[in-house]
Amino acid sequence: MNLPVEVISNGKKIRAVSQDLSPFGMFIRMSPPLPPHTVVQIVISPNGQRLVTTGQVTHSLAEVEARTLGRFPGIGVMFRDPVRPTDEQFADGVRRLLDRHAANQPAADIRIVVADPQTRLLERLSTALDNAGFSVATATNGMEAIGACLSRTPDVVLVERDMPVVDGLHVLQEMGRHPELASVPVMMMCEDASDLVRLQALQLGAMDFIPKPFTVLEVIIRARRWARASQRDTERVVLRGALTELPLSSLLTMLEQERKSGQLSVTRDQSVAWIDFVEGKIVRARSTELEADSMAVMLDVLDWEAGYFELSAGSALNNLTPELAGSITHLLLEHARQRDEAER
Repeated sequence: MNLPVEVISNGKKIRAVSQDLSPFGMFIRMSPPLPPHTVVQIVISPNGQRLVTTGQVTHSLAEVEARTLGRFPGIGVMFRDPVRPTDEQFADGVRRLLDRHAANQPAADIRIVVADPQTRLLERLSTALDNAGFSVATATNGMEAIGACLSRTPDVVLVERDMPVVDGLHVLQEMGRHPELASVPVMMMCEDASDLVRLQALQLGAMDFIPKPFTVLEVIIRARRWARASQRDTERVVLRGALTELPLSSLLTMLEQERKSGQLSVTRDQSVAWIDFVEGKIVRARSTELEADSMAVMLDVLDWEAGYFELSAGSALNNLTPELAGSITHLLLEHARQRDEAER
């Protein structure tokens, strides 16, 4: 969950964005990060209400370590136990935010098994994939990964090559012995990206190889692509390109005029958005950059002037309950009106 936040340390105010909010703490993007054990005040303003509490930095991620973990530099902050009424109000506000987030989460439509012995990386991938609409099962060794796959067939698997008990290559071989798992796409990740290591993984059945370090966005895009290929035979990529060449507004207008059904993925920097549409009407939109309803997400994404898109056509989304009322033309007019007001 991304949330604007103000961090106050030694009288200095730092405006930032939070991630991984919980009742006990949050991760806050910032570079350079504050050192561990620093006492800070945390300010959030959901719905315009200013809420303040005190916390302590439990860990810091500098640029290099953050890159290795596929996330932004920043700090992990633990909230102190409520002492004053303001702390109680802050805790209540966080609970309301988390409840609303859970209520607005779309049902996960892709199941993924993620296996890696590094628990911090595993936690980060699990959180990011969950926020992106995946149902995630995790494993810290190869035997756990095989068990997770056998308990419920996944749509895609992400596995580290070098793991304890049995390695990722053995996981690949074992999956190939089970008819229900043999066709599941497997993405292998490893710090050693030599030609020999890549070739061995591909020869044993891996569909993709992701060298470490990587960004979480890269994993999300690849996982959705492979899962879509195995999960939806009726869905296919029909168009991809850059927003600088084909603006999003023009692309959406085309979808409306041609009454297309499918999904549009849009990426910008470290953010990605998914727009689901049926017969030329947008039925759902979500984004890793903004935690909000479909209308707010669309109004935000329409400001993305640079980035890339991928359009997948198909009819697998027909049973979705529409979250947007009105046409794409109406949406574009509303966006233009809001931009005009903001520029005055």
